Amino acid sequence: MEKMKVIYPIPADLNEGNDSYGSRQFIVKMVAASLCGATIPAIIFYFLM
Repeated sequence: MEKMKVIYPIPADLNEGNDSYGSRQFIVKMVAASLCGATIPAIIFYFLM
């Protein structure tokens, strides 16, 4: 049997490499979500103790 190469499609929004503003905005959103995801349970745990 021959080995087959699998080619996955690249979404159009990821294919644009010149969109540095969009990638910065995406990183800011990811950092904000991470901080909120870690902070909210910590605050709840703190007040329950």
